Amino acid sequence: MTVLRVRGGALADGGSWVYVWVKAGAQQEPVIYVGATGLPPAVRTWLHLNGGDPEVGRLVARYGELAREDLDVLAFTVPGHLARRLVKAAVVQRLHRQGLLAEQYVGDPPDSQPIPEDVAEVTERIVATVIGYGRTAPEEPTR
Repeated sequence: MTVLRVRGGALADGGSWVYVWVKAGAQQEPVIYVGATGLPPAVRTWLHLNGGDPEVGRLVARYGELAREDLDVLAFTVPGHLARRLVKAAVVQRLHRQGLLAEQYVGDPPDSQPIPEDVAEVTERIVATVIGYGRTAPEEPTR
């Protein structure tokens, strides 16, 4: 069971997330988008795919291969004391330095701002997971 709490007319306890869209099974330049949200990752993913406004449905608006390519979304919780936008920017920067952004990457461009130490720890774990995921991605179920 999942409980979604609505308090004061807004979703409470949605968490803070950074999520990375990767080409399923790709080991070279797998990342096509990095986002950050306060919504549950499944909701934000759905909005990326179905949102009519290009600022809400960013992937459907920006990534032409969406309907032809298998993608996985890796979602990571961001500790409450960190700003998710800062973590997102650091993740994009590190993925870029590792050569993991796809040629077709459609997210925010990497910047060169220094990464604070507490953000760096979270960022390194996320990047290591993305690297490892390309090597150990689960296979599609047989039908």
